[in-house]
Amino acid sequence: MKGKNAIGTKGNGITKKDLQSFKDEIIQQFHIISEGLIDRMKVLAEGNSGILLRLDRIQDENKHEHLQTRSLIKISFS
Repeated sequence: MKGKNAIGTKGNGITKKDLQSFKDEIIQQFHIISEGLIDRMKVLAEGNSGILLRLDRIQDENKHEHLQTRSLIKISFS
């Protein structure tokens, strides 16, 4: 293996242990980032459900007002 750096040789300074610790660090960082993303998605989902509830309430109010308006129009034309 003359001229090439292989894992575990003394010339390059990188060992399997170094690579494993680097891999573990990358996995840990990924978990930290993914937890943050999951938390943000939960906040978005809660916000969306709140918006949907509000829209449903507005829709019900509009239906009620529409029915009242129709009733008033019927009374005024009869």
